Amino acid sequence: MLAEDHMALYREEETGDVIAVNYVLDRTEHYRLEEKERALEKSNREYAKLLEEEKKHTAMIEKLTKKLQSQLELFTVSIPGGVKISNDDPEYSFKYVSEQFANMLGYATPKELLDASGGNIIGLAHPDDVEVGLADALNQYTHFDHYATIYRIRCKDGIYKYIEDRGQKVIKEDGTIEHWNLMLDKNDFMHKSIALESEKKANKSKSDFLSRMSHDMRTPLNGIIGLLKIAEQHFDDRELVLENFRKIQVAADYLLSLINDILQMSKIEEGNVPLTQEIINFEELSQDVLTIIEQRAKDRGIQMQFCSKKEGLRYPFIYGSPLHLRQIFLNIYGNCIKYNRIGGKIRTVSDYTEAVDGITTYEWTITDTGIGMSREYQEHIFEPFSQEREDARSTQQGIGLGMAIVKGLIEKMGGTIEVKSEEGIGSTFIIRIPFKLAPAPDTAKKTAAQMDISGLNLLLVEDNELNAEIAETLLSDEGANLTVARDGLQAVRMFQEKPEGYFDAILMDIMMPVMDGITATKTIRSLKHPDAETIPIIAMTANAFREDKEKCLAAGMNAHLAKPIKIENIKRILCEYCV
Repeated sequence: MLAEDHMALYREEETGDVIAVNYVLDRTEHYRLEEKERALEKSNREYAKLLEEEKKHTAMIEKLTKKLQSQLELFTVSIPGGVKISNDDPEYSFKYVSEQFANMLGYATPKELLDASGGNIIGLAHPDDVEVGLADALNQYTHFDHYATIYRIRCKDGIYKYIEDRGQKVIKEDGTIEHWNLMLDKNDFMHKSIALESEKKANKSKSDFLSRMSHDMRTPLNGIIGLLKIAEQHFDDRELVLENFRKIQVAADYLLSLINDILQMSKIEEGNVPLTQEIINFEELSQDVLTIIEQRAKDRGIQMQFCSKKEGLRYPFIYGSPLHLRQIFLNIYGNCIKYNRIGGKIRTVSDYTEAVDGITTYEWTITDTGIGMSREYQEHIFEPFSQEREDARSTQQGIGLGMAIVKGLIEKMGGTIEVKSEEGIGSTFIIRIPFKLAPAPDTAKKTAAQMDISGLNLLLVEDNELNAEIAETLLSDEGANLTVARDGLQAVRMFQEKPEGYFDAILMDIMMPVMDGITATKTIRSLKHPDAETIPIIAMTANAFREDKEKCLAAGMNAHLAKPIKIENIKRILCEYCV
């Protein structure tokens, strides 16, 4: 016990003695409390000291953190790309994205990117690349702690951009895993690579095309030269000469078809295919095509079958381009015959939709029992210069433009074409083309036999002697009278010297010395001659493009015929303007 002793002294008045009086207090609890207070004060002083030290440490940590953050930002700015840190979960949810990565995708801030993506990279990746690019990354992770892959990421504007993702797996002290990624913009690089690869493929296709074209042109040319030599050596054998001439005509027609295909493909690629809108009798057009293909099929023992899903043809008259429609079907049927088996079949099923607003859609399903096509080739069948490789197709003649032309023409008409094929079984082509309904024409066109040009006086303007001789002979055989001018200036003078009504028409070449056909036409139209404004002037030229025809018509010509000229076409034009 702790005691506190208090003593008081006083003197007795009577005796004078000094007396001491003591009282003792128990101060045990008091002193215990004082000790506690002293201990508490000491503790408070120590706590205050620790708190001050903690503040100093916190300030130092904050300063260090800011410095590290600044260094990280400086690092992310200095590297050629952006940075992201992801958690190790199925969605690879973002833990951090740098401002540079956000800016790369068109976002102003990382937060804007996080909100738009749903907080993970899967929400930004192109759907087709999730199973390719990201799957490739995961596959690399199974063997290594790092990976590198390229995939497309959706930007703020909705356009996808190629990004190279270089990832590193980071295992932290607590065992958790993070993915640290450097994101590089590879958009320009990838597009250039894709364009370069496409260019390489295109150049290879064109090289293959030139090689095949050289072969395909030399083959009939070699035949023509040989047949002419044989005819020259056996000129007295009329039957042999006529047979050789027939074969020469076949070879020449094939050469012409090659050139026409090349020119037509060029027009299609440039979007310069003029489609006429003539009234077509579809039954007659079908018969024209049938007449041509039936003999080809018969020669190979191939059976042609035709049927319709509907009884009768409800809309026989339509507006369209008969020339290009014939070309479409002759190309398709030509392939079905060429790649068929001897004794095979070609079946055509036709159908049409009920007319709506004067428009009906025709559908043809053409199936053959031929050699078929590989799946790989089916993906490229409509590309220019494409041909099947390493099978029976590669042994056939052709430069690989036919089906590209067919698809281009059908799409120009607003239609579609599909192909289904199985190797060793055959191929099926499904064509759908919309047509505007046309009224039945009042009169039928004249046949070749009905087109009479006998007695016409024609001014032929042609600088090439061989071409002039051929035209003069063919037209003279039809009863026409010809005067030949060797250049445009001579033609102007001849026309000017003759009286009114002397010439019925002028057949004008374009590329000539002294004065070309365009200038000659403009000059004739400007003369004071009574027939200057009205005489039909018809271009007969090797310049076969649409712009060439437009130049001729703009100069004042009435019509345009591309060489080589067929007598039926000349007669048709002359009858239209002169008879």
